[in-house]
Amino acid sequence: MTAPPSVILVQLTADNLPLLLEAAVTDADPLEVMPVVPGPPGWTLERRRAFLEFHRDRALHPIRPTELTYLITVAGRAVGAARLQPDGDSVEAGIWIGRSDRGQGIGTVVARQLLDAAAHTGAHRIVAVTTADNTPAQRLIHIGAERTVTDANEVIGTAELR
Repeated sequence: MTAPPSVILVQLTADNLPLLLEAAVTDADPLEVMPVVPGPPGWTLERRRAFLEFHRDRALHPIRPTELTYLITVAGRAVGAARLQPDGDSVEAGIWIGRSDRGQGIGTVVARQLLDAAAHTGAHRIVAVTTADNTPAQRLIHIGAERTVTDANEVIGTAELR
């Protein structure tokens, strides 16, 4: 696998949120990138609105944002999102990448960048969680995890930040 071209994390803003929605609608299933919204499958108008509200309420909340969200860009094109959600002296990391950009090493680059970003938040530990059947996400967890716990349902990786 060759190194992906210029993978850059760009902090999510109200101005670039539409680019994140476009990347999700174009290249991801709603169940991969947002909480469940009842209704028929696919990117309904209601799901698009819910996606925008989800990010406005979490990363873009004007008073108390609950997470740092980043647009993942490759050669200037939005391909997914990464997040860091503080929890005490820890921060939980999450990544999603559009289907057509998976398997190209982008997640590896993003995981390393998130480790650096997490260290700058002042957190002492980073945690990542995925389902037991998400092998690509498990590989990313193993990039930076010092400890990994696996059970029948999920894999949890943790690393101390220095």
